[in-house]
Amino acid sequence: MNKWQKIIGVVVILALIVANVWAVMDYIHLADTAGAWSAEITQKSFFDCIFSFRQHFWFYTFLSIIDLVIIIVLFICLWRKGGKQ
Repeated sequence: MNKWQKIIGVVVILALIVANVWAVMDYIHLADTAGAWSAEITQKSFFDCIFSFRQHFWFYTFLSIIDLVIIIVLFICLWRKGGKQ
């Protein structure tokens, strides 16, 4: 593996770590804002709040798909490299 490939790999993994940590923190904030931790909130106000934050859920879905694709690509690369020893 070349040095530039290792550097790019580390940068991509660090970017994904930061994005995932940010997504978790954003989700915690969203849950707190939506009142998901409170049993007193009405269903209508809960769904109104969730609907206003739908772009956050698209971000979570997109991030999960990116993570899955990278995992599959890395698995295929390691699988192919393992057979060439």
